[in-house]
Amino acid sequence: MRMTPDVDASARRTKTVSAGDIAMSCRVRLARNLSDERFPDWATECDRERVFAKVRAALETEKTGATLEPVASFDAQHLEMLREAHLISKDLLEHAAGGGIARLEKSQVCMMVNEEDHLRIQGFSFGLDMQTAWQRADQLDTLLERQLNYAWSPRFGYLTACPSNVGTGLRASAMVHLLGLRLLGELEAVVRGLERMRLLVRGIGGEGSEAAGQIYQISNMDALGVSEETIVQRVARISGEVVRQEHNARVRLVQEMPLVLMDCLARSLSVLQNARLLSTVEALEFLSAMRLGAALGFFTRLKVFDIDKLILLMQPGHMQQGMKTSLMSEERDEVRAGFLSRKLAHVKLKG
Repeated sequence: MRMTPDVDASARRTKTVSAGDIAMSCRVRLARNLSDERFPDWATECDRERVFAKVRAALETEKTGATLEPVASFDAQHLEMLREAHLISKDLLEHAAGGGIARLEKSQVCMMVNEEDHLRIQGFSFGLDMQTAWQRADQLDTLLERQLNYAWSPRFGYLTACPSNVGTGLRASAMVHLLGLRLLGELEAVVRGLERMRLLVRGIGGEGSEAAGQIYQISNMDALGVSEETIVQRVARISGEVVRQEHNARVRLVQEMPLVLMDCLARSLSVLQNARLLSTVEALEFLSAMRLGAALGFFTRLKVFDIDKLILLMQPGHMQQGMKTSLMSEERDEVRAGFLSRKLAHVKLKG
């Protein structure tokens, strides 16, 4: 079927999608435990406080530049903001006694203390630069290992609370935006293929979360019997192949289903500019379409980076922190709709 003139013109103006428009970020997490202490889930409050003190002393001795703060020293909104930014987990909030957070903001490292394991050392990076994320986590891990006796077995490697982490204790993950594959109806086949290769595919919030906005985390399933470097390289390589498939899907969307694509973008923009109530999940679904349109160059004065900021700022913790107040659920939905309407008022769909 021949495209209408307006859509045809928009298709010709489509910009080249970069890998960074699809691969949003990556993380490498190292799980470590102290050899002479009970794992957090079996520890008493006194045990957990002792681990906290040991880790704090190690950070100070090695002059890492990170300050370990107890979870209890943060207010609820700040903790929610850290969770929304994927720096801490829901599990850490449930293990408040003896729980701690240490951040090295300049080097994009965040460590959780007394979560499921004594230490969860996380390195972050943009796009698919997983090597840098691993190096950041590994650097802090190496410094701490000088001061702390890790639970380690010559046969199995690092010992962890969950058997799936035994070995390297390493989990490498990439966060990718796969709306193109979803619109073409090909996403389920890609997910099944990843699972056959023993890779985990989770929603934006990690374990147990739904894939709102078609944003997924791809990570390794196995940590035993393979080196850290091999895991990092494998996850980066396969995630890169998923990015390539998503890129091809977006090209085909423009060429083969332009009316479907433009209708999706137009509806999303209209709702975000005019809605009076928007839940977090609803907003994420519409922002996902806006992110796709921004990557393809179909919106005026809108970049992918702008949408990524809005995805974070419209989350409950960030939104309430910005207003310096606490809101009920319906109040948040109303404030969120107004916030996104103002932020996107200047945006127009090309063609």
